[in-house]
Amino acid sequence: MFNLKNLTFCLLFLVPVYVTAAQEYKFVGEFGEKGEGEAQFAKTLSMAFGPDGAVYVTDTDNFRIQKFNEIGRFVFDIQMEKGSEFRFINPTVIAVGMDSSIYVMDWMFVPILNLDLQTTSGPKIFNYGPCIHKFDAHGVFVASYPIQDLSQRIKALETAAPGLDADGNYALIIPQGDTKRKFLLAIDAHDNLYVCDSEVPNKIIVKLDANGKRIAQYPLAQPGAGHVMHPADMTVDKVGNLYIVDEKGHRVLKYSANGKFLNAFGKYGDAAGEFIAPFRITALTDGTLLVADTAKYLKDFVSTLPRRLDDPIRRFGDDAKLFRYRLRRIQRFTTEGVYTQKLLIPFRREVATEVALQLKGIDGSGNLYYLNPAKLRFRKYAPTTSLISSMFQTELKLRYTRDLHDVEIDNQDDLDADLYTKSDFDEQIIRDAAHVNLIFSYDFNEAYRVALSNRLTYVRMTDTSYYRARDFEDFRGSFNQDDKATENSWDDRVQIDFTWIRDHRLYNYREARAFAYFSLIRLDFINDALDPFNLRFFDFNADLSDWGAGLHYDLSRTFRLNFEITHFFGKNRYTYIDETNVLYATGFQEGRLTRAVLFINGIF
Repeated sequence: MFNLKNLTFCLLFLVPVYVTAAQEYKFVGEFGEKGEGEAQFAKTLSMAFGPDGAVYVTDTDNFRIQKFNEIGRFVFDIQMEKGSEFRFINPTVIAVGMDSSIYVMDWMFVPILNLDLQTTSGPKIFNYGPCIHKFDAHGVFVASYPIQDLSQRIKALETAAPGLDADGNYALIIPQGDTKRKFLLAIDAHDNLYVCDSEVPNKIIVKLDANGKRIAQYPLAQPGAGHVMHPADMTVDKVGNLYIVDEKGHRVLKYSANGKFLNAFGKYGDAAGEFIAPFRITALTDGTLLVADTAKYLKDFVSTLPRRLDDPIRRFGDDAKLFRYRLRRIQRFTTEGVYTQKLLIPFRREVATEVALQLKGIDGSGNLYYLNPAKLRFRKYAPTTSLISSMFQTELKLRYTRDLHDVEIDNQDDLDADLYTKSDFDEQIIRDAAHVNLIFSYDFNEAYRVALSNRLTYVRMTDTSYYRARDFEDFRGSFNQDDKATENSWDDRVQIDFTWIRDHRLYNYREARAFAYFSLIRLDFINDALDPFNLRFFDFNADLSDWGAGLHYDLSRTFRLNFEITHFFGKNRYTYIDETNVLYATGFQEGRLTRAVLFINGIF
């Protein structure tokens, strides 16, 4: 009996990690395609949503608006016809009122009424400026509302460009600012319209009522707000507060219904409550805000399944398959800017069309509408409350093998007559092995993963030996030494792993991983003589166990701290009976070994 102990102590400081499961989105349907017909689109698209969940799409290049129901079925469209009261020039962003009235940003020509500039022989002069076209719930044109008073000459005549009026006559057109600039449009519960014009000095908000009457105008740059670099989207909550996404400032700004700056939230980063170039915001019917940014995360699940020769999916090592998800996120905030939840959308990287999807809209219930830019198909994703995440991976691998070995030895020096015909020693080995590997892996969110695995192996081996040499002889007598050895072994290992990705950036990737395992090994070995007059018998069995735990922690991009502790313990018994059935030897062994180690790996 022996007892061995070897222990090294270490001290490790850990930072507590709080894990919160993120809600996910699931794909529920799609609609649309390339073309000019019903439910078909061209390249430049804008999206809005009605109070009943209907979807409205402005198709700039096809000069029309289409309405779909909540499942993507075409309802009607709005487009110019001969004799139309309105004219689509460059329709872009769209908004829908509580009564399902439709408002779309565009440009319009307005003749200047200052008569001293108009002569009977001279060309007509037009202001060319941004406007809002209004249509009722059935798509019937109501009116066009200019954002500013275009009835008077606003700029010097020298800025005018030659053109043609509606009758085809020569005219002078005075554009009001950059005609290619982008606007933002939002609507509140009282059908007041908010237009963000970011190209004018100070980047202004113009507020109009449902009939196009200007109510207010105010700048985005106010005391406390600082410089607003790039407004990308805006929304209005139930009480009329306006929220502007500053894409390059990585934040959201909040203004009151009368235009006073209230507060801002967010900063650069991919942690909770932070943004990387936010570009979409929506006030939901439940009173919260959803904000989308460009942060992306990769989650890999390395399979233990053998690879196929014709499998196009990227490999991880020589014998493993890699399943990869690219995650995008939506963050939920209160109207005060307090972060409350993260919602993840998993896309499979091996499906190229999912990688390129572009988020075009978020409706009042939190549904997401992604556009496939290659096929111009919208894909709808709805928030799910299922207990089983789509990033829940399971894998079961079963394997059975049988090995047969036949060993023959013919002694060439014994001068027997059976040279090359009968062997002096013959050994037959049969080995059967069964392997079961079961893995459960669950991603709580883009940063945290837990995995549970169970690896079970059973091996049975028989080794039968035949001797043609003279029977073994000693003081006890002469015995035939042909024998058969049988070995059965069980090896069962259960392991749990926890991984925390601390930094997803490609060139600054850092993670921490902790693991713990426990294994049991059972071994039974019997050797028995085949001849009935040889009573030799050997029996050996062992029960072995070990457990271990450890972690690795990336201190930086190039240094990793590792800590491991293992503990092995076990015992075995054996009994040996000689050829005459006399107990020759018996024994018992027990051992324990504990090992702890702390080290740092570095790459220079």
